Amino acid sequence: MEEKFSVRIRKGPEFASELPALLKKIENVDLSNVIPANKIIEFSGEDLYNQIVKERYDTAKKDLGLQTFYINEEKSELIIGRDLPPPIIAEIVNCTDKSDKSIIKKAKHYIDSGADIIDIGCVSNKPNPLKVKEIIQILRSNFKILLSIDSMDPSEILAAVDVNIDMILSLDIGNYKDFVDIPKNIPIVILPTNIKEGNFPRDPGTRVEKLQILTKKLKNHGFTKLIADPLLETPISPGICNSFEGYFLYNKLPLNEQLPLFFGISNVVELMDVDSVGINGLLASIAVELDMGVLFTVEHSPKLFGGVRELKDSIKLNYLAKYKKTPPINQGLSLFKAKGKTDQKIPQIKDDNAILVDKLTQDYVPDDKGYFRIYVNKFTRKIFVLFYSNKEKLLYTFMGENAEALSKEVIKQNLTRDMYHLNYLGRELKKAEISLLLGKPYIQDE
Repeated sequence: MEEKFSVRIRKGPEFASELPALLKKIENVDLSNVIPANKIIEFSGEDLYNQIVKERYDTAKKDLGLQTFYINEEKSELIIGRDLPPPIIAEIVNCTDKSDKSIIKKAKHYIDSGADIIDIGCVSNKPNPLKVKEIIQILRSNFKILLSIDSMDPSEILAAVDVNIDMILSLDIGNYKDFVDIPKNIPIVILPTNIKEGNFPRDPGTRVEKLQILTKKLKNHGFTKLIADPLLETPISPGICNSFEGYFLYNKLPLNEQLPLFFGISNVVELMDVDSVGINGLLASIAVELDMGVLFTVEHSPKLFGGVRELKDSIKLNYLAKYKKTPPINQGLSLFKAKGKTDQKIPQIKDDNAILVDKLTQDYVPDDKGYFRIYVNKFTRKIFVLFYSNKEKLLYTFMGENAEALSKEVIKQNLTRDMYHLNYLGRELKKAEISLLLGKPYIQDE
């Protein structure tokens, strides 16, 4: 069309309802005749984010010190510091109790989701230093990723140090003396606690004071990469506001007395029966606004699946907003899943002659051709459709990620002509597809 009529033709957005928002930005968007306009806007937000991060990293490299440092310069360009997007540590919970296959599977998922550091979560009161070494070797033989150890047990931490762990979580007043002889350039997260004596201060001011005391002691021993954790706690009980006060108080210290801050958001996301995407978005905005050094999260239960990707995208959205000095809206990036900013316009509909459907007929007539079983693999992001004969024999297996494509292939194979069965299959496949989008568990309707 462009060649024939010598006129520029560009693709609009995928949905007409997005046109008004696009037209407001039309002068700043270089549209394509291949890529939908809404995707171009998303890509532009991502490109701007990458550009800003590169500029900030170039600046940070010129001013390294106690507040800005590489995690491990020999292995990675990753830097923790002021005015930088906080990297994400993703923990493999109870890692020392897991099989090698399970560890590799989880680590790959975290890395694909955007994690910057994989954390080896140890089991409390069940030290296993030999397994810690094995896990580090397994992960390093399969991935090029920074690793941290999450343990309060000296034998496990020292075992990790023996094989050059990249980061330690965590030291406190009660155990730091066990590690004064380890290499001084390992990044260490410090706590305001004394776990050995069961001392867990509740007062935010006391937490800040304890962190200052431990910082001074470790600096005197020559440690150069310290990260302070004022402790983020669960909403309601014991209370998130109390722990926020600790972060606020720490940020009011003289700049030369501050360390990068550790923000353990899993303590919040994991212990709320609320969808994780909104919580991750809000906590990321707090983290970026308060200039947190590093974020820590997990995907330990089904309700948290996809949380690392949600958190990564949330950081990008909020970091862009901070750079532009605006709220985190209309940045070219968004995290909408269940909701959105546009809606379909409904015409005037006369319902006088409409057929009212207010009851569901539960009658079930088995299809003499067979039956379908549908499964979703969240890690590979695939939907599996298995077709069995009524004598339990597997006849066909289909694999894909698009409900419409799978439905059409089943129709093409002429597996059934039962309209009710096809209606059921289409409905269930769409549910499976949406479960992949939302990270929601899928269970087939029997």
